[in-house]
Amino acid sequence: MDTLTPAPAASLSAFPPAEYAARRARARDAMRREGLDAILVSTPENIYYLTGLDHMGYFAYQMLVLALDGEPVLITRAMERVTIELQVPDLVHVGYSDGSHAAATGDPGEIEGDIGGNLFVEPLLDERSRPGVIDLDADFSPPVKVTCGAVADLGLAAGRLGLEMGGSFLSYRVANGIQRGLPQARWHDATGLVDQLRQVQSPAELAYTRRAAVISDAMLQAAIAAAGERIHHGEIMAAIYDAMFRRGGTYPGFVPLVRSSANLLEEHGTWGDISLAAGDLLFLEMSGCARRYHAPMGRVVHIGDVPASAGRALEVCAEAQTAAFDALRPGVLAGDVYAAWQGVLDGRGLASYRRHHCGYAVGIGYPPSWSGGGVPVGLRADSTMPIRAGMVFHLMSWLLRSEHGDSFLSDTVVVTADGAEMLTTTTRELLRRI
Repeated sequence: MDTLTPAPAASLSAFPPAEYAARRARARDAMRREGLDAILVSTPENIYYLTGLDHMGYFAYQMLVLALDGEPVLITRAMERVTIELQVPDLVHVGYSDGSHAAATGDPGEIEGDIGGNLFVEPLLDERSRPGVIDLDADFSPPVKVTCGAVADLGLAAGRLGLEMGGSFLSYRVANGIQRGLPQARWHDATGLVDQLRQVQSPAELAYTRRAAVISDAMLQAAIAAAGERIHHGEIMAAIYDAMFRRGGTYPGFVPLVRSSANLLEEHGTWGDISLAAGDLLFLEMSGCARRYHAPMGRVVHIGDVPASAGRALEVCAEAQTAAFDALRPGVLAGDVYAAWQGVLDGRGLASYRRHHCGYAVGIGYPPSWSGGGVPVGLRADSTMPIRAGMVFHLMSWLLRSEHGDSFLSDTVVVTADGAEMLTTTTRELLRRI
């Protein structure tokens, strides 16, 4: 099997500086429309989109402060300094302590970290000298202190500030502390401001999405080939991960989903200590990942004998997916796409069968999600979201325990100027392994 050519090693960044400059300019335009002086961005996908920072350190508090003017300020644990210098040297980096050095010295006014075993310490300015910042006493954690100080140093302690209040990686304790620490600021919920910019991918982004789709096809085809009677779920997962890495992919935002009849109904469950048996339905859903861009897809495989209902269920799924695909074009509403999908089911006597969506937007993703964090932006019945060229969707068609049986098809689709294009290509014919 051919492998993908790895990206050039000359730069750690996925995109040239001009790409990030354009993204920040669009973000600032959106800030101006909302009347904001700065936004505080905590979502890993949005930080990556605006800066290119790609690491696993987001499990701890990190925050990007993007003001209307000047260099962005990136706040992380101090130990991330080398990562920041290598990946995003054009930013102002402010590190904070985990508290170990402060606990040992009794001095909370320092940040510290460890590089190659060597301690480095930098003094912080006295927060009380910054206008608009309250006395940040021991009740305030280092992340809160450093964030409030950074905002004050930008002259925005009394500004109109947007905070991603719906972000999964911003704790209530820290968010509340920042708002208490900057009492003169006027706070606004900036959830979704950057996410909406990410919904339309640039040509450079779509190149990575297309690469991810090639990896997805390889992963799924490896899973199908590995399946059969008495095959353990773990063997299928091993084949998936082998194909993922050999095709040049990296870890995806969500683990591949491998389920069979014993755990089929677990919507987000995956492989277990289970071996396939004759008559099982094997559910496969997964995504390749290239520079954090995803292209999910899924199929079902019949193990052994195929039930009489299988062909009919697959036919309905395929017809409904095709209807939704044909409806995906610039200018229509997301709800119209769902209506096209549901219309096929209604016409096939399945008017009572409903799904919460028939697909959702995908792109940049970090664990635990390949849809960008939070509830996916879906093709839902009540959605008035306008479809635009450059959007990418995981288009899904699923019948589960329906009157016509069980089937599942899903693929990654990009909206083009005059319609849509299917990026994943694995066969949509009935699949059977023995």
